[in-house]
Amino acid sequence: MQITGTAWPLLHDISVALPVLVVSGLTLAALYALIGVGFSLSFTLGKFFDLSLGVCFLVGGYASYAFVTMANVPFFLSIVLGVVVAGLVSGVLGVGLIAPLARRLDSLSLFVATLALLYIAQALASLAFGDNAKVLRAGSAPSFSVGPVSVTDMQLLQFMTAVIVLAALLTALRRSKLGRFARAIADDADLALVFGFPVGPMILRAYTVAGCLAGMAGVFYAADRALEPTQAMSAMLAAMVATIIGGEGLGGAVVGACILAGLETVFGFALPGNWKTTIAFGVLLLFLATRGTGAVVTTDRRF
Repeated sequence: MQITGTAWPLLHDISVALPVLVVSGLTLAALYALIGVGFSLSFTLGKFFDLSLGVCFLVGGYASYAFVTMANVPFFLSIVLGVVVAGLVSGVLGVGLIAPLARRLDSLSLFVATLALLYIAQALASLAFGDNAKVLRAGSAPSFSVGPVSVTDMQLLQFMTAVIVLAALLTALRRSKLGRFARAIADDADLALVFGFPVGPMILRAYTVAGCLAGMAGVFYAADRALEPTQAMSAMLAAMVATIIGGEGLGGAVVGACILAGLETVFGFALPGNWKTTIAFGVLLLFLATRGTGAVVTTDRRF
């Protein structure tokens, strides 16, 4: 049967855009998954959504930018150094600020405190680097073509790094001794302390790992797109929603990230850009209202 009327142009547009949408959706899912797993890790141990991860997101991106533009560090080395700096900042914030506050504040107050910390970090980033978008590498990025799919080196690196890092982290948490310690602390931190588990060092490690993941997301965001101070908040909000939608465990955060990235990518193609996030969040709200729980429900593991 011959396709006539307006159907053929629409199908043609979809067929042309599909490879781009797939690549865009996968890279966006990798970005949300990195932050979402960091959220899930800090929430499981700390019992609150830690928006100081947004600070690490900014630190990772802007540190890499500073290494490239001010210290003339090679591009890929600057990416590694940005992640390292973000992890160090996360550890310092965890020990010097978050942990002391956690001993005397409830979860809501902690959330507000880290929200204030994120806004302060955005203001400082704006003062130091300006409000204009910053990119780590000027010009067109090298790309690879596999059939109809074209992907840049940074998109490929972002996706592969997220897959490898998150798979290694999930495996370590489920099979290593440190993972058993973390699950015991997540179940009952006071009881774990009585039995001699290293509660303080484990929480510090969790903050540092979560900060590295958020910093990695910030570095890739600046390398693949462009980084502005205010973008940390939108990235944190999206990752938080993905974590809630995914449900229990770190694996749920990955599932939620894929769901949210897929919705935003599809709606971004079908609707104007200022509607895609609104529609995606509306669909996710409907998902929660009808299902009542996340996409993943576990009964025997906290991670």
